[in-house]
Amino acid sequence: MTAMPLREEETLPGLIGRLSGEIEPLFDRFGIQSEEAGEILREVLLLLVYRWDRIENRDLWLLATLERNCQRRRRQPVAALTAP
Repeated sequence: MTAMPLREEETLPGLIGRLSGEIEPLFDRFGIQSEEAGEILREVLLLLVYRWDRIENRDLWLLATLERNCQRRRRQPVAALTAP
């Protein structure tokens, strides 16, 4: 992936649209089903919106944070993932 320069006019839908071809295979690589993938994506996007102005490379931040969250989910016992 090529680092994209900071774009002041960048929008969240634009960022997601541009990276969707990299986001979906990321979840597949970790064997994460769509419901859980949606949950991870929502959590990470909430953090992204909160830190939007402080993130220099949003492309890299989003993909790296998604990957870390996928890794963390895969390390948790299955029972912990389904517990209320």
